Amino acid sequence: MTPEQAAILFLTPRREAVTDNHPPFDGASGDTTDFEGAALVSWQAGAGPTVLLVHGWEASAGAFKRFVPPLVAAGYRVVAIDLPAHGRSAGSRTSIVDGARAVRQLIEHLGPVHGLVAHSIGCAIAVEAMKAGASANAAVLIAPPARYRDYASAFAMQAGLSTDDAKQMVAHLLALGVDVASVDTPRAVQAFGTRALIVHSEDDRVVPVSQGREIAAAWPGARFVAVNGLGHRRILDADEVIDAAVTFIQVPRNEPRGLES
Repeated sequence: MTPEQAAILFLTPRREAVTDNHPPFDGASGDTTDFEGAALVSWQAGAGPTVLLVHGWEASAGAFKRFVPPLVAAGYRVVAIDLPAHGRSAGSRTSIVDGARAVRQLIEHLGPVHGLVAHSIGCAIAVEAMKAGASANAAVLIAPPARYRDYASAFAMQAGLSTDDAKQMVAHLLALGVDVASVDTPRAVQAFGTRALIVHSEDDRVVPVSQGREIAAAWPGARFVAVNGLGHRRILDADEVIDAAVTFIQVPRNEPRGLES
């Protein structure tokens, strides 16, 4: 694989299968907006202050389906995005940089957002959107990665690229408008005033828990909660994590229930 081919593959998610005639969660209605000439799909349920859900790489809005009922019951309008090139949104290539622009545009379309809940790469996307001016009263990051360049380096290693070829891959990404070095979540959050809860499983083999701890330490006033046995993806189905996220969003400065930091 050449560095240029690796760069293209790095930006090309495998699209999760979706069923066209079934929404990603019960009671959802779809909304399509234009994002840079392509369809951007989001899903809504409930009424009240807005909570935006941002999924991870190669996932879709349905990743948060278990979060929706308790958030709606708590009196929120829940909006879950299908990021570009994911779910039912258009496109075949995307990046954290593209995703952040899409999230920021969606927030401008929706109006004020009370809470953001994000998972994995979606956390970096949410943070980049906030860095660019999007705002929320509370943010919950679940299994967040620290730096895009580390993700790119790991991808290059898995692709069998040499050190020099990996550098060329990063240069190709930059030529395509994706500056992986610019996406540094611990550095970005140092200036944030948004209340934040970071949840990470000790046994996460995709994004090490040390990265979640680093982000929490850099984010002023953030709370870090460690769980165990939930890995990187099962964490989104854990009642204790869902309850903690809903409680944190619902009641300012309330202690997440059922978990110890």
